Amino acid sequence: MTAPSARAKSGADLRIRPAGPADLDAIDAIERLSFQGDRFARRNLGRLLKSASVCVLIATAGARPAGYAALLFRKGSTRARLYSIAVDPQARGRGVADALVSAAAACALRRGADRIRLEMRPSNKAAQRLYERAGFTVFDRKPGYYEDGEDAVRMERRLSRMKAGGRGA
Repeated sequence: MTAPSARAKSGADLRIRPAGPADLDAIDAIERLSFQGDRFARRNLGRLLKSASVCVLIATAGARPAGYAALLFRKGSTRARLYSIAVDPQARGRGVADALVSAAAACALRRGADRIRLEMRPSNKAAQRLYERAGFTVFDRKPGYYEDGEDAVRMERRLSRMKAGGRGA
């Protein structure tokens, strides 16, 4: 599967495709640049890239890796979990995260999911705006979820077969 290209806000051609083991260096670099804590170890990223129950997507702007998203699936469940999304700091503000969330929704639909769930820090206002734009709503809170003790806000988006790449019902 190759996702159709999109025009990023910067005008650069943005492509999103499934990631594989050859993308580990790029994804690891994006992860290190994006997070101070709560960061995946390289070994764990490698496992995600090899797992049949994970959809890892990588965004590129031109030839440069711009971001990635990891979506987890559990056998017998109709819910997918947006496990991680990260955008290279140099590519932020250019529509990469929006495109990754849309591509993750399309991947979830192809794999039979009818909704996507995620956890996010309530202090991350940019992520909250991203997810709200994409049609996610808050349904729960997990106290002390993160390693520094911050709570997590749990969000969900119901997916619509007719609007796989955009805002679903």
